[in-house]
Amino acid sequence: MTKWIKQFLLAGLAGLIRPKHNQKYSLKTRIAAVKDYQLNGLASREVLIKYKIRHISQLKQWIIQYNSDKLTVAYATRKRVKKMGRKVSFDEKKQIVQWTINHQNNYKEAASKYDISYQRVYSWVRKYSHDHNWEVLKDNRGRNKEKEPTNELERLRKRVRELEAEKRESEVQIAFAKKLVEIRGCQGRF
Repeated sequence: MTKWIKQFLLAGLAGLIRPKHNQKYSLKTRIAAVKDYQLNGLASREVLIKYKIRHISQLKQWIIQYNSDKLTVAYATRKRVKKMGRKVSFDEKKQIVQWTINHQNNYKEAASKYDISYQRVYSWVRKYSHDHNWEVLKDNRGRNKEKEPTNELERLRKRVRELEAEKRESEVQIAFAKKLVEIRGCQGRF
């Protein structure tokens, strides 16, 4: 509650509204506020009011920075947005892995050269180096994960499933055709 009262006394009703962004102060204002506090002997409350600083902690931080010769203007940096990785074909993956291996596993240079992330290059090289098989670099997302049958019994079971599916499909087609004929026959009577 005392903080709100101080904010009200400092900036009026506007002091009670929480700002969307932090207040930015110039280097000149920061140095002047610190000098007024340290050299001119102004009370912290007076400095806060004079320079419209929202909180004493801000002034204390500037004093520490000023005393250690690190008081500078903090420019707002933009947040880095993660860039979506571009699509890379299987052949291009092979080329990237081969290039990286030929250049003493220089992942950083490969990532820069081929415009992909360091992590992707590292991952592909590690996968390939594990069993020296290019097939591990293939992207099998969205593909049927069912393995080919290994023995005769599994092949026959798979064939039975396929025939049953074909039979169900033809039954549906026949039922649809019958219904269509029935509907057309009903329309002719009216």
